[in-house]
Amino acid sequence: MFEDMFGMFNKEKENDEETEIIRPSHENYSSQHVSSSISNVTVISVGGSILMDGKPNAERVLAISNCLNDLIRQGHKLVLVVGGGRVARDYVNTAKNLGANNFELDELGIRITRANAVLLLISIENSFPNVLKDISRAGEILAAGKTPIYGGLIPGFTTDAVAALLAECLGARLINLSNVDGIFTADPSAHPSARMYTELSHSKLIEILSGNAMKPGQNLILDLPAAIILKRSAITVLFLNGHDLENVKAAVQGTEFKGTIVLSDSTEAIEGEEEIKKRVRKLKRKKSAKKARAKKTLGFYEDDEEPHAGNIKF
Repeated sequence: MFEDMFGMFNKEKENDEETEIIRPSHENYSSQHVSSSISNVTVISVGGSILMDGKPNAERVLAISNCLNDLIRQGHKLVLVVGGGRVARDYVNTAKNLGANNFELDELGIRITRANAVLLLISIENSFPNVLKDISRAGEILAAGKTPIYGGLIPGFTTDAVAALLAECLGARLINLSNVDGIFTADPSAHPSARMYTELSHSKLIEILSGNAMKPGQNLILDLPAAIILKRSAITVLFLNGHDLENVKAAVQGTEFKGTIVLSDSTEAIEGEEEIKKRVRKLKRKKSAKKARAKKTLGFYEDDEEPHAGNIKF
C-alpha cells in the first residue's frame, strides 16, 4: 500500500491552479531524466523552526543560507526540503477551528511549506528558480549545477517523507535539521533527564515512532512513512540541531559531529551476530573446563594420554 501511495509523489498534480513563486531565469533545463548516480549528494530536511520562530526571520534564514552556500562552494551537492514549522501549525489549527477537514488541513500545510521554501530559494546562490513538485527532476537539476528546493508534496505525508524519497531516488544520505540535538528517549523540553541516542537502527527508529498517530500539523522529529522509506533502502540519516551551524557543516563534511545517526539494520545484525558468536565461544570454554574437571574427578584420561605411575588419577 505504501509503495502505491509513494508513487504519487513522482507526478505533479494535473491542472494545478496554485500560483508558483518563480525567480527570473533565462536558463533552460532539460526534462530528460538524469541518472541518480550523482556523487557527494546530501538531502537536507530543514525544519520550519530553523527559519522562523512564530514568524519569518530574515536573520535566521540568512544564517542557514550562508552555511549551506559555503558547503555548496566546497563542492557538496545539496537537495533542500523545507518544513512548515510553527507558522504552518498556527494556520492548520486556525483552519481546523473554522471547520476544515484533514485533507484541507494538509493542503494548507503544504502551501505554507512551499512559501517557507521560497525564503531559501531566494537566499541560496545557485538555487533552481522555483520550488519543485517533482522528485524525479532533482537529478537533472543537480547535474545542471543548481540546488533543487522542495516543500510538501501530497496530503498525509510530511516534508520528512519527501526528503526520504529524494534520498532514495538519488542514492543520497539524509540530514534532518530540527531545534533539538537528536533523538531522545523522551521530549527533552518536558523531561530534563531524557537521554539522547547517539546511534539507532532503522527498526528501532520505527519502533520509537510507531506509537504516534499521523495528524495534520504534527510536530514529530520524523513521521512513520519517512522512517519506512529510510529502512527499505537502508538510507543513512543524521538528526542534528539546525541552530548549531558549525555542527551541521561538520556532519556534511564527514567530520565529528553531535547528533543521532540512524544506520541500516544490517549493521545491527552483524553486531548481533558477532555478540552471539562471542557467547557461543564463552559457553564452549565453560563446557570444556567443566568436562576437564569431570575427567579429573572420575579418573578419565585424554585420548592421547597413556596411564602410568606418574599420572594415575584417583
